[in-house]
Amino acid sequence: MSLEIEHSGKALDLERRNDGDPVAFIDDDGALRTWYARYFKKRTSFFLAVVLPSLLCAIYYGFIASSQYVAETRMIVRTIGVSERVSTSEAREGRAMIGGDSLTQDSYIVANFLESPDLVRTLDATIGLKQLFSKKDIDFLSRLSSNASFEELHRYWQRQVDTYVDGPSGIIVFTIRAFSPEDSVVMLNAALAAADEMIDRISEKAKNDLVARAERDVKATQADYQQALNELQAYQNETGILDPVSMAKLGLTVIAKLTQEKLAMDIELESLKAANAGDSARVRQMERTIAALDGEIALRRNSLAGQAASGIQLSDQLTEFSRLETRRVVSQAIYEAAIRNLDTAKATALRRTTYVSVFSNAQLPEESRYPERLSAWLIFAVGLLTLWVTATLIWLSIQDHRT
Repeated sequence: MSLEIEHSGKALDLERRNDGDPVAFIDDDGALRTWYARYFKKRTSFFLAVVLPSLLCAIYYGFIASSQYVAETRMIVRTIGVSERVSTSEAREGRAMIGGDSLTQDSYIVANFLESPDLVRTLDATIGLKQLFSKKDIDFLSRLSSNASFEELHRYWQRQVDTYVDGPSGIIVFTIRAFSPEDSVVMLNAALAAADEMIDRISEKAKNDLVARAERDVKATQADYQQALNELQAYQNETGILDPVSMAKLGLTVIAKLTQEKLAMDIELESLKAANAGDSARVRQMERTIAALDGEIALRRNSLAGQAASGIQLSDQLTEFSRLETRRVVSQAIYEAAIRNLDTAKATALRRTTYVSVFSNAQLPEESRYPERLSAWLIFAVGLLTLWVTATLIWLSIQDHRT
C-alpha cells in the first residue's frame, strides 16, 4: 500500500515537472529541468546575454575608454635633377632613384616603411614608443603592456597607424592615433624624420651603385682595349711591319711609277728602232733598263701577292692586321663610350636628389576622434541581440523537434 502511494507521488511530481516544461522528459531526476528553468528562461537569458554585456560596454565606452587623438599629414616623394626628355636610349633616365621606373613606386616604399618593424625599432629608441603606448592613464583594454615584446609593439603600432597612397599622383596620407594630442604629433614627426632618413640612405646607395657600375664598366673595357693594343703591337713587332695596308698602298704606287717609266722607255725604244737605230748603244742601254724595270716590277708584284721577305704572304698579313686593327678600334670605341657613361653617371648622381615633400603638416588635434563611443556601443549591442535571437530560435527549433 505504501509502495503504491510513493509511486503515485513520484508520478504526480513528474507530471508537475513536465507541465509547461518540454525538456523535463529527458531528465528523470529533474536536475536538467531545474537547471534549465533557473538559467535558460527567455527573460533571464536575454538579460545575461544582451542587457548585461551591453550595460558593461556602455560603462566602458562612456566612462573608462581613453580618448584617442589623430594626427594626419600628407606628403609626396619628389626627385629633382631628372630630365623627362630622356626616355628612349635607356629604360628611362628619369626613373625613380630608389628602385623603380615610377615615382609612385617610391611612395609605396615609403608607405610600407611607415608600418615596418625597422621604423618601430627606431621610434622606440628615439622617443620611447613603448612608454608612450603603455602610460598608466590609458585604460586597461587600450594600453600596451609595459613588458610587451617587440613583436607585440609592432602589431600594436600597425593598429594605431594608417597609410594610404593615391596611385595616380603618388600622394601619401599618413595618420597616427595616440592617447594625447602631443603624443600623436611627436610620433608623426619622428616617423617622418625616420622615413626621410631612409630615403636619403637608399637614394645615396642607389647613386653610389650607379657610379660604381659605370666605373666597373670603364675598368673592364679598358682592360679589353689594352689587350687589343698589346696584341696589335706584338704582331707588328713579329712581322716588322707597322701597317701592311700602307705598305701595300706604297708598293702599288711604286709599281705604278715603274710601269709608267717602262712604258715611256718602250715608246722611245720603238721610236729608235723605227729610225733604224736598233744597233746603237742607246738602244742597248734602254733595253737593259727596260729589263731591269720589268724585274723590279715583278719583284714588287710578288711582294704584294706572292711571298714577302719574312716568308708570310702579305695578303695573310693584311687579313690578320685588319682583324687586330678592327678589334682595337671597336675596343677603343667601347672604352670611350664607357668613359662618357661614367661622366654622365657622376653628373646625374650629383644633380639628382630624392626626398619627402610634406605639403600638409600635422596640426595639434583638439578633439578626439576615437573611440566612436555611441556607434561602437550600438554595434556591440545589436550584435549581441542578433546572436541571442539566432541562438534562441535554434534552441526552440531543437526542442520542437524533440517533442
